Amino acid sequence: MNKTTFLVLALATLFMAPISAKTTKEYQRPSLHLVLLTSDNDVAEDKTTQICDPEILGYVADSWTNYEFPALYNNFAIPFNRTDVGTVKGSIMDLLALYSTPESLEGMGIAELKNLVEMLQGKKYREDLKKEVDKISNEVAHQLVKKWWCISDDGTVSDTLLMKLSCYAATQNQINNAAETVEGAQLGLYNELGVATIANTFIDFTKVDFYESEPVAAFVKNIMYLVASQTPSPGDVAVKLAADATYKAMKEGYTAFTNNLLYKLEWNDTIAQEFYNLWIDSNRIDMEKFNNMKFNLTYVGNTKASATCLMKKADRGQGAQNLVNKTIAKALNRQFADMQRKFEEFRPMVPVMLVDEKGIITADMGTKEGVEVGDKFNLLEPYTNEKGITKYKYVATVKVVKGKGDQFVNGVWDNENLNQAEAADTEGTDVETVGTLLSKFKNANPSMFVKLTK
Repeated sequence: MNKTTFLVLALATLFMAPISAKTTKEYQRPSLHLVLLTSDNDVAEDKTTQICDPEILGYVADSWTNYEFPALYNNFAIPFNRTDVGTVKGSIMDLLALYSTPESLEGMGIAELKNLVEMLQGKKYREDLKKEVDKISNEVAHQLVKKWWCISDDGTVSDTLLMKLSCYAATQNQINNAAETVEGAQLGLYNELGVATIANTFIDFTKVDFYESEPVAAFVKNIMYLVASQTPSPGDVAVKLAADATYKAMKEGYTAFTNNLLYKLEWNDTIAQEFYNLWIDSNRIDMEKFNNMKFNLTYVGNTKASATCLMKKADRGQGAQNLVNKTIAKALNRQFADMQRKFEEFRPMVPVMLVDEKGIITADMGTKEGVEVGDKFNLLEPYTNEKGITKYKYVATVKVVKGKGDQFVNGVWDNENLNQAEAADTEGTDVETVGTLLSKFKNANPSMFVKLTK
């Protein structure tokens, strides 16, 4: 059996399997892998500058591992899930170590303060993180490709995973006609769907800096006092009062800062063809050539986020672990929400759950995804083009409207702390379907999707 015949028959076999209406809502979910960046300076060697209990820092790794993966993405986990970036400097920890006291800021002018604030914002920090990530990009890209094709060390290949996720992009008409399609056309369909599916693979590298909040609050207070010292009266008094209020509000609990770098796997027709040329027979590739083949990650951009949760320092044990989990989850949720707003290609399509008799739309998204009242979404309707590929046409622009009740926070469905098991499909039960409400559109229906506008 040659490679083409093998791929055609495998695709046809899969496509002839029944697909439920629920499955079709999985179409075009981006695939995502998460990598935690660690560094040698996560824990200060000088205990006098240690700004977090080592026991608490140990909870952070567990919180990362237990973080509930974003539901609107395929969890495309590969073995490469952590990497050390050495002694990259510029984190909040580094700044606190250098400028932890008012004395350390004495004599600093406006220009120096501006540079310090820029360091605080982390631009150079993320640039240095990117340099370290770029060193391993080829290795990570290789692992992503290996997973897509289920490549074993001996070169055996299976496209089961690729076809499973590509299948989400197939229409019912394609499924019905797959076995009757001529080999060349079928392979063309396979290539088009497969290339598009693999090209929609993202990898996020996140550096988490976790601190007890008091040193961070003191740091902010010290900077504000420095600003006050260079502010003419009576403005200096107002700045100091604001500094004291900020410190009081921030000093208890824990704070998580995240800096993340988003990449996308580079995959197109040319790369796919080069990969196909590695095949020795129907289910095996030349591993030596594969290992020497260069795969790339395309840099999309970066974001940052933070979250603070309050708790008395004396409260340790399981209570501390729970608060660390909450803090990390909140920071990461904000991070992903920011990435979706900032990078259009990273925005998933969200299924419409239901439409009431007035045309009010309920969509499966909420506070966890950073949705706010007034946010605008494109309402999209699926259709099949002349090649049998599912595409989406713009129908209308709808916006988030305020919901009322205990299930809503600031008018948006509160799914921040909702367990995925609790949010599972409730069809056939008497459990009320809940989601974020969108403005009415009389022709809307549950087969449609919404996607955040530009």
